[in-house]
Order: sequence, then C-alpha cells, then structure tokens
Amino acid sequence: MRVNKVTGGYPGGFALKDISFSVDAGKVYALLGLNGSGKTTIIKIILGLLEAWTGNIYAADRDILVMKERDRAKIISYVPQYSDIVFDISVIDVVLMGVSPYLKIFQTPGRKYIDRAYYYLGILGIENLAHSNYQVLSGGQKQLVIIARALLQNGRYILMDEPESSLDLVHKNMLMRKIRGIAKDYKKGCLISMHNPEYALNFCDNIILINDGLVTELDLTAGDMSVIGGELSKIYGDIEIVEYGGKYFIYQSHIDMA
Repeated sequence: MRVNKVTGGYPGGFALKDISFSVDAGKVYALLGLNGSGKTTIIKIILGLLEAWTGNIYAADRDILVMKERDRAKIISYVPQYSDIVFDISVIDVVLMGVSPYLKIFQTPGRKYIDRAYYYLGILGIENLAHSNYQVLSGGQKQLVIIARALLQNGRYILMDEPESSLDLVHKNMLMRKIRGIAKDYKKGCLISMHNPEYALNFCDNIILINDGLVTELDLTAGDMSVIGGELSKIYGDIEIVEYGGKYFIYQSHIDMA
C-alpha cells in the first residue's frame, strides 16, 4: 500500500498535509506520534471515514480513495481500539461479520466461511470461546476475536488503532506477538497506531513517525539504533535506546519537571 501525497482531515479543523509512506505485505508498521499528531486521522482517511482532499492511496494496484466501501473492505481490514458491539452475540457470529463484503443482501455465510472462522479462532488460541457471549470476554479476548474477524475478511492489509491500549502488560505482549506472527505467516501488511515506542522497537519492522505534520519512515530491520533514537528524540525528548536480553528499552535521560 502506498500513501502518496495525501492531504485531508477534518473540515475547518485538524488536517494532515502532503503525507507519503508505504506499507509492504508481511511487515508490521508502527504509527507513532504524540497525542493529536494525526495517527487516527491517517487511519480514518485510509478507511474512507475521513475525506482525502488531494493525493492517492494505492493498494492492490488500485486507488482505494475512489473505490466503493465494499470493494475497499476486501483489501483493507480494520481492528478498532474498542469494539462498538454492545449487544449479546456469540464469538463465532462476531468473526463471521468479516465476510460481509463478500455476501449479497440477505445472504448468510456458507460452510466454507464458517469453517474458516473456526480456523482463525484456532490459530489465535481461542477456539474454545467460539460459542461464548462476546460481551463477557476480557479486553484481550475481545481484541483477538476482532483480529479473527479481520483475518476472515481477508484484506491484504490490516489497520489497527491502538489495539493494545486497554490491556495489561502480559496481554499487550501476547497480542503484539500474535500480530507479528499473523503478518509473517499470512503475508499481511499491518499498520498499527500506538503510543509506546518500546513496542514498536520490539515487535515491528518499521516505524512511521508523525511530527508537526511531517512523516519520517524508519526501517528497524536495517537502521542504526542511534539514528533511530535521534529521530524518536525529536518528539519524545532526550532518550536513549538500550538493548538488554535481546530486547530494546527506552531510557529518558532528562525529564523536565518545570
């Protein structure tokens, strides 16, 4: 997916100007920036929830900005920060919502889709919850169900808006490992809006850094951590990246309490 010189946002309010970046299949991208920098705005523009005034977004050799919603949904799946499902419904039925772009009006999912729904619950380790009420699940379990729905939707790219924000440390790490495995095993391009740069360093292949409306692309697989630390310091203050036990940690060397 290629975001090419896109300008757009909220009419009369916040807008991003002339941004460009790429998301490749099989890789996990962290969308990093301070609150209000435009992370969610970018995701909403790609999804068609906000208008892009200029520019193009190419995926599967097509400009998705001019596509119908149903066609776009066959290319891009979405995992929101919080699910908007407020009624009682079984887990398997939530997952089966992912096939909506492929069904005609009043058509119900066939055996093929049902089997795939159970399969994706299985690879995420929650097949035992298939007939549970979605509403009684924990936050982490709900997120895994929504990811299973996104996999069944079968978009080449998966957009996630802070999927780990409401989870505890154990479940955050578990979720990020699952996401990374999905990207690699199923060749999905995953773009994840997040706040914590440490998760980006440890679980992602690339960082898309937003600062003052400008986008910087950082390749974590080939980049010099001192250079990456310098780029992160531009928005997070004076930091150092420390490697210990095969993991990266961020140390803030100066905190201004004034």
